[in-house]
Amino acid sequence: MREFVKGDFRAIYAYSSDARVTRYLFFGPRDEDSTADYLEGLLASQRERPRTRFELAVEEIESGRVIGACDLSFIEGNVVDLGYMLGIESWGKGYATEIALALVDAAFFDLRADRVISTVDVNNGASIRVLEKIGMRWEAVFRKHRRAKNCWWDCHLFILPREVWESSRVNYAP
Repeated sequence: MREFVKGDFRAIYAYSSDARVTRYLFFGPRDEDSTADYLEGLLASQRERPRTRFELAVEEIESGRVIGACDLSFIEGNVVDLGYMLGIESWGKGYATEIALALVDAAFFDLRADRVISTVDVNNGASIRVLEKIGMRWEAVFRKHRRAKNCWWDCHLFILPREVWESSRVNYAP
């Protein structure tokens, strides 16, 4: 994971213009203009102080290609929202779990979060499994959580409090 740069435009467009990738996301698929706007917003957020949004490029180690994005965003106090998306060619390889675990650690270690949350479309079984796998707990269903793409979205809320994360790390210490 690394900061986005202007040169990432083509890679971002490649995955975020794919309707299969954005199926369970509140945006997309993106055209070139909305991809450019998105990238400009990302670059601007890197300069904000205090910084409240950390959206990073996901780079495949073997190829060096940008294959997706992930983010941690402060939503209130010390509560951080976690998210990720990957290009379809990277699905099913364990990357989402690896990314989500790294984000959780960064949220608690680096950002000193008290709680990590994530909302996920109720129909997105793959992401629900990832969140469960990394130790996040289902908390609630938000009916009509957000209106996007001309419809209302029902979303699950998953949470991971610092205390639970800390106790799970103790249990897995070498």
